[in-house]
Amino acid sequence: MGSESGLQAMIPSKKEIGFMVMDGFGLFLSITGMAGITLIVGPLNLVIKDLDYTLVFDNTALAFLICLGFSVAGGALAFVAKSGLRAMERQKEL
Repeated sequence: MGSESGLQAMIPSKKEIGFMVMDGFGLFLSITGMAGITLIVGPLNLVIKDLDYTLVFDNTALAFLICLGFSVAGGALAFVAKSGLRAMERQKEL
């Protein structure tokens, strides 16, 4: 669309906003999964002994795998979003 000036030059497009939201959600899933892993099998499990963080039928392995899945899915979402944002930046430079 040519060179934009003023406020229009600073406002990101809808596609860029979507990638930023996807990046934030990916980061949220990653941190949620890692926090869950530390609560289930990590050092926080030894500190907080009164609370039980197993999800289904007191199965620690299943809860660990679900939290690991959150971490992996969040990392993948963040990677895809950052790759999309970089590609859009390269497109703007040309």
